[in-house]
Amino acid sequence: LVYVALIFVGGIFQSFCFRNYMYFVFETGLLFRSAIVTAVYRKSLVLSAGAMAGRSVGEITNLMSIDAQRLQDLLGDLHAIWYGPFLIITSCVLLYLQVGPAAFAGFAVILVVTPVTICISRVMRTLQKQLMQVKDSRVKMCYEVLGGIKVLKLQAWETNFAARVAAFRTDELRQLTSYLLARTASTSLFNGVPSLVTIATFTTYVVLGHSMDTSTALTSLSLFAIMRFPLFVLPTVINAIVEASVSFQRLQAFLLETERTPVGSGALEATGILLERAAFSWEQPVLPKRRASALDDTVSDVSFQMQTQGICAVVGGVGSGKSTLLSGLLGDAPCTQGTVSMRGSVAYVSQQPFIQNATLRDNICFGLPYEYGRYTAAVGVCCLEADLRVLPGGDLTEIGERGINLSGGQRTRVALARAVYQDADIYLLDDVLAAVDAHVGATIFRECIRGFLGGKLVVMVTNNLQVLPQCDSVLVLSQGRVVEHDSFAHLVQIPDGYLAGMVANFKESDAPESQTEDNEPTDDEFGTTPGHALVRVPSSEVADKACSLMAGEDRSTGDVPWSVFATWIQSCGGPYVAGRVLAVFVLAQATNVAATLWLSYWSDQDQRLDVRSHRQALFVFIGLNFAFALLIYLRVLGLYLAGLQASRALFSAMFTQVLRAPMHFFDTTPLGRIINRMSKDMYAVDEDIPSTWANVLSTLCSVAATLATIVVVTPWFVTALVPLVCFYAASQRFFVKTSRELQRLESISRSPIYALTAETLDGLPTIRAYKVERSFQKRYMDLLDCNQRAYFLNFSANCWLGLRLEVSGAMVASFATLFVVLNHSRTSAAFAGLAGVSLTYAFSVTPALNMSVRYLSQLQTQMVSVERVQAYAAMPTERPLRSLVPPPPQWPQNGRIVFESVDLRYRVGMPRVLRNLCCTIHGGEKVGVVGRTGAGKSSLVVALMRLAEVHGGRITLDDVDISAIGLHDLREKISIIPQDSVLFSGTLRSNVDPFHMYNDEALWAALKRVQMPATSLDDVVDGGNFSVGERQLMCIARALLKRSRVILMDEATASVDPDTDRSVQRSLREVFCDCTCITIAHRLHTIMDSDRILVMDGGSAVEFDTPKNLLKRRASLFASLVAHSQTS
Repeated sequence: LVYVALIFVGGIFQSFCFRNYMYFVFETGLLFRSAIVTAVYRKSLVLSAGAMAGRSVGEITNLMSIDAQRLQDLLGDLHAIWYGPFLIITSCVLLYLQVGPAAFAGFAVILVVTPVTICISRVMRTLQKQLMQVKDSRVKMCYEVLGGIKVLKLQAWETNFAARVAAFRTDELRQLTSYLLARTASTSLFNGVPSLVTIATFTTYVVLGHSMDTSTALTSLSLFAIMRFPLFVLPTVINAIVEASVSFQRLQAFLLETERTPVGSGALEATGILLERAAFSWEQPVLPKRRASALDDTVSDVSFQMQTQGICAVVGGVGSGKSTLLSGLLGDAPCTQGTVSMRGSVAYVSQQPFIQNATLRDNICFGLPYEYGRYTAAVGVCCLEADLRVLPGGDLTEIGERGINLSGGQRTRVALARAVYQDADIYLLDDVLAAVDAHVGATIFRECIRGFLGGKLVVMVTNNLQVLPQCDSVLVLSQGRVVEHDSFAHLVQIPDGYLAGMVANFKESDAPESQTEDNEPTDDEFGTTPGHALVRVPSSEVADKACSLMAGEDRSTGDVPWSVFATWIQSCGGPYVAGRVLAVFVLAQATNVAATLWLSYWSDQDQRLDVRSHRQALFVFIGLNFAFALLIYLRVLGLYLAGLQASRALFSAMFTQVLRAPMHFFDTTPLGRIINRMSKDMYAVDEDIPSTWANVLSTLCSVAATLATIVVVTPWFVTALVPLVCFYAASQRFFVKTSRELQRLESISRSPIYALTAETLDGLPTIRAYKVERSFQKRYMDLLDCNQRAYFLNFSANCWLGLRLEVSGAMVASFATLFVVLNHSRTSAAFAGLAGVSLTYAFSVTPALNMSVRYLSQLQTQMVSVERVQAYAAMPTERPLRSLVPPPPQWPQNGRIVFESVDLRYRVGMPRVLRNLCCTIHGGEKVGVVGRTGAGKSSLVVALMRLAEVHGGRITLDDVDISAIGLHDLREKISIIPQDSVLFSGTLRSNVDPFHMYNDEALWAALKRVQMPATSLDDVVDGGNFSVGERQLMCIARALLKRSRVILMDEATASVDPDTDRSVQRSLREVFCDCTCITIAHRLHTIMDSDRILVMDGGSAVEFDTPKNLLKRRASLFASLVAHSQTS
């Protein structure tokens, strides 16, 4: 009884020590992970352009989510590196004392296995590195596809790009299969070592002529049992080390990347810019990727000086280096020759404005405290008053990721207001007038740039030649070189001068440059309303509505439904595969128990067996152990292969469903939230869950076999077992409720971290120009702290459960010993052998229970990832892509479009954006569409392309109701040239002709028509490595190749220079002369030659006639728009 008490007290003491150890190790790991992800985020803020070009958002997301997690996971088992071998060596020494020289046979097995394991580990390391590379590529591709989802839907490219992502996923799964096969070999080898050592030791012991008595057998068996635990843990540790070493190298490579060198002030003593024979060039690997055209994307031999104040306009053709010059002034494009100096604070407005997923006020203040007077002035001079009246929550409206709830012109004016609010010394403006109409543009230039910023130093890239006479100087770029730099008055007088030629060509245009932005203000929108009425704090009701523009992330509550487990099992291959895998696990454990019981029987009968019988008994024992070693390999291999099948099915279902989701899902869901599920959650599904299932089934089979053996040997143990099992189940149930919810909170709080990371990388030049890195770091750390709270509490709850269940394990061992002692009257050799087996198992139940708790809790939390993936796989989708009865192949032949009393809402609960729209567009007719703020121009395209389904009326194309056919049946027949052009990673060819439908001659002809400079169709395209103007030209080339009967154009040439604009407009008229063309007009001169003009207001068609007739009616809305443009 004293021994029983000592066993119990020792078990309790061990549990307290182990739990405290695990708690402190986890706390250290948590701090370690926080430091790593923070370091990665901080590094991303200072990366040079060359380093940034070689890193995708997906790769950096993986560094933060997967690689940092692997280093943290390693810390939990890191001490097993020394205590594992220590236990093995100690067991071997004691084994030698027990069986003598026969122990050397067991040592030999370990010595043979060790180098094999090292070789497998090296292979695993190589495979893991390759796996992470393809995983980065797959996440990058997902990010690109989902970031350009609107273009994909408009062009009917979902199937094509789904196939591209599937190809990346296939490569990833192929690498994952190779890695898991190596991992299976390593795990099985370690788990089989005790059996192999047992075989070698006992075989040698018998061959040397020793008898297998009960004492020797059971003592050796206990030592093998002690050896089994470290050999079970070591494969996990080695796998963790292999994965962590790869992750460490990836993190190290990232953190050692070159950093951006800020521009210094040089010899400047006052505010100013000084360039002396400066050359800016995009460093490797940007240069070969950025330059997929005939032009060299550098700026060279630039010399000019500006001090204190003044406006310098920078003009030039597409790809001439205008944006590169501004990047050089910001320090993003390195100065490779000469010197560049700049003194003073800087405000920067990029060509594609950076908009945060925050309120409009936060976007304007951008880290600075809110000051009413200063804020109102910035809003006023940027013509944002009318927009604030339209937005549901005023300036406290959350405007969504990348400004998804704003038009292009609104995004530009918000970015400009941000610059004005900064009250900087130097302003760098990249084509800010391109996205706004002429009247608003003239007002902004007059009131903001020349007026409010009159005392500042402004460098302004522009394609608007009308403002050049009002600039202090003009710098003209051509093919990356400064060809002219002087005042406008002087440059236009130069015979055959570059600027003089541009101006002369511009004056030949049929009509004055005249734009009507997508959100054209009404007549009283300029300065007629006091500022205090515009910048308002919404009521709680309106604020709630404003906040609802971006949907919150859904979080399930309660138990992880059995349907989630059923989904995973079904994805593995169904009940048959699951049953087969479970049977192998049970058979393996039964074989292990049989081997132990056979050894007990053999040792009991030692004195009665002759030499031949001893050998037969030995052969049976060897056979059982070899069978167990083989079944260990088969059970893990079977589960991993089933898990791979589940991974393939679950990702395919999720991605297909997300790709087919309606556009309002992407309008209200941050991209980082979606990528979180395709990165972190899929990592859990791919690698964590199969491994955890293997561990759960293995430990549960071990615990069940242990308890069953104890009950068979000492039936009275049942009296203690029942309450212990009840205590175990109650503790587990109580814990799972808490742990599951904490895991869900952790998953949800992780999404904003990835969203902020993606947002930061998207707006990196702007963030660095305004020097608000610290503000973004604080936001990041606040989000990280929120995420870590749930993470920390989850593990603390795990420690709570582990302590209680380890106490249960100590009680099992104590009761098993107690009942054996109370049965001391049964002194038969058979009972002694079985009692020894029972106690051997009882003493191993504590670590088995500990492992089972750990793996069961891991499984519960990891299955939340399956739940989250399943939620996306079950979301609603758009209508079918193809109809059962498709339209005729030649449809549409005429191109006649009829809107019959069309009503449209973007989603349920929102107001109508089209109201009883009725109009008929004849086949081959050229129609321009104009209108004021919220008139419904863009909504007309949305309805026609079925990005949202109409709620009333119908639209017909050549007498076919478009709602009755498939989405691809419709979208493939209509060409659209959007203002916001999007490119994807690949080549020039794959972006212009993604389906490989045209030969090289046709491709070159289309590129030549749009004056797109290119050296090869196989030039590399990497999403953002072309100027905005070049991207627009490529989108126009796509439409020229497709040449549909119906063409939709949304100011296709807004970001190109006037010469290219005129040439492209001429090509469009020639190629689409017999097509139905609908042009949403931002610049009136592009539609003045249209057959008819559709004027929209309030979602309805209020005027529809020829331009000539509309201009005759002085009271017409169109005439007032033209009058505005003429005043401009």
